[in-house]
Amino acid sequence: MTPVIAIVGRTNVGKSTLFNRLLEEKKALTSPLAGTTRDMNYGHCHWNGQNITVIDTAGLDLTASGATEEDLKRQAKNAIDKADIILLVTDVTAGVMPQDKALAKHLQKTKKALLLLANKSDNPRTRRLAEEPEWLKLGFGPPLPISAANGSGVGDMLDELVKIIREKKLDSRPLPPIDVRIAIIGRPNVGKSTLLNSLAGEERVIVSEVPHTTKEPQDTLLSFTDDKHGPKNALIVDTVGIRKRSKVAPGMEKIGVSLTLRELERADVVFLLVDAAAGVDMQEKRLAGLIEEKSPGVIVVVNKWDLADNKKLGIAEEYKKYLQTQLPFYAWSPVTFIAAKTGSHVGRLLGYALEVNAERQRELPQEQIDAFMEKLKKIHHSAFRRGENRPKVYGMTQVGTKPPAFMIVIKDKNTLHPNFLRFIENRLRDEFGFAGTPIKIMAREIAKQQHA
Repeated sequence: MTPVIAIVGRTNVGKSTLFNRLLEEKKALTSPLAGTTRDMNYGHCHWNGQNITVIDTAGLDLTASGATEEDLKRQAKNAIDKADIILLVTDVTAGVMPQDKALAKHLQKTKKALLLLANKSDNPRTRRLAEEPEWLKLGFGPPLPISAANGSGVGDMLDELVKIIREKKLDSRPLPPIDVRIAIIGRPNVGKSTLLNSLAGEERVIVSEVPHTTKEPQDTLLSFTDDKHGPKNALIVDTVGIRKRSKVAPGMEKIGVSLTLRELERADVVFLLVDAAAGVDMQEKRLAGLIEEKSPGVIVVVNKWDLADNKKLGIAEEYKKYLQTQLPFYAWSPVTFIAAKTGSHVGRLLGYALEVNAERQRELPQEQIDAFMEKLKKIHHSAFRRGENRPKVYGMTQVGTKPPAFMIVIKDKNTLHPNFLRFIENRLRDEFGFAGTPIKIMAREIAKQQHA
């Protein structure tokens, strides 16, 4: 929908630092350690009236070999294929390296617009290094000296980008509206990245059997057509696997976990991913508690269900009963069974997310609430009698959405027991559904003069 810019270069030249500078937020992890970025990372930049999609990539070394390096090469080449313009980032303090030459030779074959950047030009001395004739050997003219760390030269670079965009008349439509934001949450190695790739229909993140391959949240915008809802757009975030707090390593992993928790605040719906064979342990319960604090909609997704027969897990209904005993506070959450690796039943997840998000935004007319309360008093009149922990209720109104929130008006809050609020919530679900979304029930005392 917008011009796509890919930031490429060898490891540790400052690509992620530049990515964060362009987005004006710390979205990608940065570190002096080579190889911090392992996946493509997407974001959006706005400059001089122009929206730009920016892709951060893993360090690309076309002279290296090995399975992991092949993964990184494939990811970076994927970004290059998607890009309209390429930013080739080099380290001005290191000079032209063999990896730079190999990458430049490959990029020349793409015939795409390219800006050569001499990063780490943090001061007048290092900026002069960008004038050395050796840079011309890369075949893209003199580099633009920039400092992703302090921002020097980045504005000039963006001016050049916008100039190329307008010269080439690259499309610049506004970003499509987001219909639902989905966060994929789960313990390490439960299949989050595999699920994201299956939903996207392409490889967006590296999938590995080694836990903690994903080091930072990844945004993926999916445009799809749902049979029930028509054309829609979903923003899906693949997140870092969260372990027990005592096992979270300091530094990079700890930062990644904090980014994941931030994504919970942005999410409309969470896919809580459970490994069918591993089941639910204290880690899933802790994750469920963290999700509950943020109040998004929740769908429990049981992954690797294709292995159920081999693992002797029983039938789906039996497994649902097991989940209800382990996660009793998510009895209102839909449960679905998938095999992310093969794509089995993955396609229905987006439709479920739209339905849950609609429930989060649902607002009941006051006349329906009044009729519900009258019906409740007649059927469950004993719960509304005077007595210990049985407050006199005058009425109820809906006071919010995302999630639905209701306020009951009572005579004396001292007579209110938490079980009574849960009773109201359960009856609301019986009557109106609200599948997949939490419901908040609050209470206030009626004004004394009004009661009089």
